[in-house]
Amino acid sequence: MRNRETDEIHIVFATDDGYAQHVAVAIVSILANSPRGGIIFHIIGDCLSDEKKSKISATAENFHSRAIFYDADDDGHDFYVSAGLSRAAYARLAIAEILPGDVSRAIYLDGDLIVTDDIKKLFMHDMGDMPIAGTMDLGIMASSKRRREKNIVIGLERNEPYFNSGVLLMDIKKWRDEDYGATLIQDATAHKYPHHDQDVLNKIFMGKWSVLPLRWNVIPPVYQLHMKILLHGGYRAMAMEARERPAIIHYAGGYKPWEYERREGLNEKYYDYLSMSAFSDAPMPQPSAKKGHHSLGRQMLRNKMGSLWTRMFQK
Repeated sequence: MRNRETDEIHIVFATDDGYAQHVAVAIVSILANSPRGGIIFHIIGDCLSDEKKSKISATAENFHSRAIFYDADDDGHDFYVSAGLSRAAYARLAIAEILPGDVSRAIYLDGDLIVTDDIKKLFMHDMGDMPIAGTMDLGIMASSKRRREKNIVIGLERNEPYFNSGVLLMDIKKWRDEDYGATLIQDATAHKYPHHDQDVLNKIFMGKWSVLPLRWNVIPPVYQLHMKILLHGGYRAMAMEARERPAIIHYAGGYKPWEYERREGLNEKYYDYLSMSAFSDAPMPQPSAKKGHHSLGRQMLRNKMGSLWTRMFQK
């Protein structure tokens, strides 16, 4: 087995044209916080234009890295999509088949996040003998409604953890050996799960995944310390620790940092990394059709409340 200390780090994104800019921002955040080279980005594109590919490539090359592209728009699978989800999200299910045969380990990342620590620490995480590692999704685990839903749709037992699929460390060799990709895609095309590919992954890997430290995937319910997490003693301590030392800030859910003008304490990191990408000339902000439901003031208040709760409970 090769020594991973000297191996290249392989990072996978799946995107369409609409998220290409945000993938580039994530790439900048990774490279700006990694003091070593040898990071290769694998971009699985769903109808990704040549123009966007060129800008993603230029972004990586400016930091002495490179991006490799794969087309997934003609895979022939009928995946269930809703609530603005792109078909590109399902591409993570076939990563083991898409990546070159000599890639034995990879990190999958959603496009709506920024990395604030050295990604090598995540890549070198000890997975034990598990095929996949992820962070617990406290937004779902702390919700009795969501827990009941997951019990019904994927058979998740009461004490069984559930992970967020936006940040995954994958043993690609084990995926190939066990043919997990075929199993995942078969299940994904046979069901219409409320959390789409995330439910598929949690169903197939139930009891077969390693838990990553929560700081590697800080989602809004954790960063903002939603009440359901705040009132759960065990989750509250875990969330506050991750919030104070985030390694990845994941803008999962309705709010996206590019929807609003730059504001300190809200989205300044996204704008900083955008300015270092080949998309720096993009018109900003880029509001969504749902912006009325996620006003700037509301998001600022939620972030401030998260800081307030942290100070109160740490006293």
